[in-house]
Amino acid sequence: MNKRLKEILQRKQEIRTALEGDESVDLSALEEELRELDNEQKEIEKRQEVAKGIATGEIEGREIPNPLMGGTEGGKIDIRSLEWDKALETEEYRTAWAKDMMGQSLNEEERSFMNKVNDEYRAFTHTTENTSILIPKTVADGIWKRAEEQSSLWADVRKLRVKGEMTMIKSDGNGDDARWYMEDETVDTDKLGFGEFNLTGCELAKAIQVSWKLRKMAVAEFEAYIMTEIGFRMGKSLAKAVYEGKGKPGVGDSFKPEPLGIKTALSKEGTTRIVEYTNEPTYKDLTGVLGSLHSAYAATSTIYANNKTVWGQLANIQDANNRPYFIADVQSGGVGRIFGLTVKVDAGIPDGEILVGNLAQGYYANINEDITMYREEHIRQRLTDYMGYAIVDGAPFDNEAFVILQKAAPVA
Repeated sequence: MNKRLKEILQRKQEIRTALEGDESVDLSALEEELRELDNEQKEIEKRQEVAKGIATGEIEGREIPNPLMGGTEGGKIDIRSLEWDKALETEEYRTAWAKDMMGQSLNEEERSFMNKVNDEYRAFTHTTENTSILIPKTVADGIWKRAEEQSSLWADVRKLRVKGEMTMIKSDGNGDDARWYMEDETVDTDKLGFGEFNLTGCELAKAIQVSWKLRKMAVAEFEAYIMTEIGFRMGKSLAKAVYEGKGKPGVGDSFKPEPLGIKTALSKEGTTRIVEYTNEPTYKDLTGVLGSLHSAYAATSTIYANNKTVWGQLANIQDANNRPYFIADVQSGGVGRIFGLTVKVDAGIPDGEILVGNLAQGYYANINEDITMYREEHIRQRLTDYMGYAIVDGAPFDNEAFVILQKAAPVA
């Protein structure tokens, strides 16, 4: 207990004893002294409460505005009464989670709050198999955002969040178009063919190792570090998977399951959508590639290449008057435009290769299981492993939405 606070409480007890046992005391003087002691006590206790909150992040039933009752004026709710999915978004849960991941001790209220949220989640999902601690929504969203910042390919694909296996029905593209008929003619019918589009999920993980000395960073710095490092590494892997992921292994294959990449899918159907150039891509090469796109995607497609290819090749394609077709433009969401199409940089595409396509309509990804974080201690080495884990899958939904321009292999 604070020394001054102890003195105040002792003096207040003396005054109380004096008031009860001695009627000759100066009442007004004691009342004035009591008021001063009360004010000083409140100030000390307030400072102690603030200091305690900073040191421990203690959860003491903080009230927040209740949007169903008019916000701040219409009523408040205790954060401890929130459902698990809402509690996951609170600052208190985020702080408690970060302290737990950093190996710091949680006080009784923090531990109780974390256990309540995670127990409710497991009851909601009807499973006790997954014992990992739920990652705060802001941290998970931050990791995905960092992954999208790292990869324009991953940022542009259409992402779904269907838990478990996802199956969609799609047409096989066969069948005739509608025709015009006379009034008395019978309308012909076609038997439409349908296929299945399946995304079963592939395990994606990244572990980073932190020394115990570095782990003593502030909570906010720890969150930023996790979001940056895990998001950056996952973003690179997702970009590569979207472009040239191997897909699911078949009989005799030794590679691990991963999303099916655009280039892999186009290669399997033949080389009509993979066009080659010899030395450097020319105006004719580029217009030929654009002409290979299905008309439905031509006006809404984007050009993707890595930084070296964009600035070393695409930006240098010129017309007969030595004027570049490439126009630098960061307002369009990329680094420039060619023939009205936005040009975006992505490190997941190899040197000399150019992808043209509409990822929002032509490629689907599914986050079967959101990001979770795991921690493993190495006591003798004074190191801690932090692993981000998610289940993700993806594949081209329509190959006609894409075409690739790449350098031809040298003739032997």
